[in-house]
Amino acid sequence: MPDALIWGASGGIGSATVRTLKANGWRVFAAARNMAQIPPADRKFPLDLDDENTLKDAAQTIAQESAGLDLVVYAVGGLRAESIAKMGRSDWEETILSNLTGAFMAASYSLNILKPDGQLVFIGAYVDHLILPKMSAYATAKAGLEAFVAALRKENRTLRCSIVRPGPVATDFWANAPFRMPANAKAPEVVAEAILTHHQSGEKGDLNL
Repeated sequence: MPDALIWGASGGIGSATVRTLKANGWRVFAAARNMAQIPPADRKFPLDLDDENTLKDAAQTIAQESAGLDLVVYAVGGLRAESIAKMGRSDWEETILSNLTGAFMAASYSLNILKPDGQLVFIGAYVDHLILPKMSAYATAKAGLEAFVAALRKENRTLRCSIVRPGPVATDFWANAPFRMPANAKAPEVVAEAILTHHQSGEKGDLNL
């Protein structure tokens, strides 16, 4: 039975990934700020990016219960939309934390519990589509994620490190966006199925949907 860890398992894509993996016979470890919204999983953990011990404790427990993870997905994300002139530092930092710094933290704690040929997946974006008014923090975070994953690949050449660029997805993201959700937004389950298919294919590259 393959093992997976989903960081951000209560959000739209994260929770859909938990459900998809469980339906396909995986053992799933799931971490989220709102544990009550995590779908049925084999083990649930609290996740607070302001408290690094939550990531450390989850990783230590998994190390004891798993012989090595096949797949880790970082699906945490958040958006504080505001013009640069009006954005407060706390809003900027919160967006960077959830989309970029959190990815670094999750990766650093996941590397030691991944199998040598395991896969790290990060939910990214088409950055050039994000360079819009009130989207500076989010676009900067996702652009930084691209560079971070590129460096991660070079430091860990046996691992598969992938960015998934899903395009518009029908999640709570749009409640904070400065524009409407596109009519062609994908269901989170479509993204989750694509992540599973990509993993099973053995491909090392990124996934553009």
